[in-house]
Amino acid sequence: MSLNTEQLLAEAGGFVNLSARDDGMFSIFRGRIVWGILAAALCLRLGAALVANQHVQHAGREFLVEGDANGYWELGRRLAAGESYELYEPPRRVLRTPGFPLLLAAFRPLTGNSIPAATLAMALIGTAGCLLTGLLGACCAGRRCGLATLTIAAVSPLQVGMSIQILSEVWFGVWLVLAVLVGAALVRPAVLRPCSVGGWSLFVRGLVSGLVAGAGVLVRPGWILWPAVFAMWLLIQSRRGRVLLPICAGLFLGCWLILLPWAWRNHSVTGKWIYTSLWSGPSLYDGLNPAADGSSDMQFFERDGLSARMDEIAVDRFYRDAAFEFAAANPRRTFELAVIKGTRFLSLTLNAAEFSAPLVDWTCLGWYGVLLMLAVAGISTFAQRRSLLLLLVAPFFLFFLVHLAFVGSVRYRLPAELPLYVISGAGFLRLVDGRKVVQRRHSEAVLTVSDSSDRGRRTVV
Repeated sequence: MSLNTEQLLAEAGGFVNLSARDDGMFSIFRGRIVWGILAAALCLRLGAALVANQHVQHAGREFLVEGDANGYWELGRRLAAGESYELYEPPRRVLRTPGFPLLLAAFRPLTGNSIPAATLAMALIGTAGCLLTGLLGACCAGRRCGLATLTIAAVSPLQVGMSIQILSEVWFGVWLVLAVLVGAALVRPAVLRPCSVGGWSLFVRGLVSGLVAGAGVLVRPGWILWPAVFAMWLLIQSRRGRVLLPICAGLFLGCWLILLPWAWRNHSVTGKWIYTSLWSGPSLYDGLNPAADGSSDMQFFERDGLSARMDEIAVDRFYRDAAFEFAAANPRRTFELAVIKGTRFLSLTLNAAEFSAPLVDWTCLGWYGVLLMLAVAGISTFAQRRSLLLLLVAPFFLFFLVHLAFVGSVRYRLPAELPLYVISGAGFLRLVDGRKVVQRRHSEAVLTVSDSSDRGRRTVV
């Protein structure tokens, strides 16, 4: 007698339960295994930080990745010292949103001016991101999936490597996962369907989602598209205006409230209400200009010297208009650049030549090969909840589309990878459970044949 895969998994007590009756995301804390995984995640990151700090010292540099890190570090120092929030001369006061510099400033009482100490503190942030990713897995598919997801996030080579750098990706990854987690928890008990949930309760839930999304925007301005994406996802969940309106109202209000103090400050220094930053124009031109090749090369900014004769708003507008003019005049090259940038974004190996080596490349290829195999197995887990699968992949596709216009890099992809680990974690458990069922069936068949042989011998006697 043959059984299909679903029957086998059902007999094995399959791990996936996407109904409202599952064991909850905080069930991941039952037992000691979660603390062991978190300890391993922290040890990997602390070890990588020590190795990276030694490498940086021998190379005579301050940071593993120069450029952005220098700016973030200086802004964090200025915030901690109570100085004006600006960089360079003439000063650029709206160059970076303050989400990540605020974190660096908060580290200052513990780390002082020590960059190596700050990288150790970033290792803690990376470990916290692993925990949130595990909670997301438990929220979506139960405790065992949460533990599997946590393990994947803990040992991911590129996540470990990114966790030790003075860059915003790790801190943004925390807020990205938290936003998806809040979204998954919002509909996990099917609150979009029952009539017992009042409009005020739905508004508060949407408000929390908006506050989390706004905090993420202060770290990565491109995340400002998330509230609209999330609202579209809610529309897929339920077409009831009575349900959607209070959630969406709270969502957009919460995001606006978080961004308002920053926009108010920008209005005081520029005279304009700017809710993100004045760096999107140069960043867009970095990806759309006659010399663009898909990677980042901001030398044109210093070469042009526009900051010496224009204010920040004018410079941002100039480069944004120049990027649009280039795209309109060169549609074929724009398409070619989009393909190049998309390929760089999806690359299974590192883009930067200085970090590329045969061992690193083969490690990345092996790691992503396993993850993709597990993800294929895990997709069927969400067959009954395709909207939940869409929520997990939405941040990845959002940033993929964004970086078809801006420059493409694996670095910008890493935060959006974290929700995808839930799918790979589900696939891992599906394969494990399927193998256990096959093994049990084989054992039962052997016992049945053995028992039949014994009865046959007794009959002959």
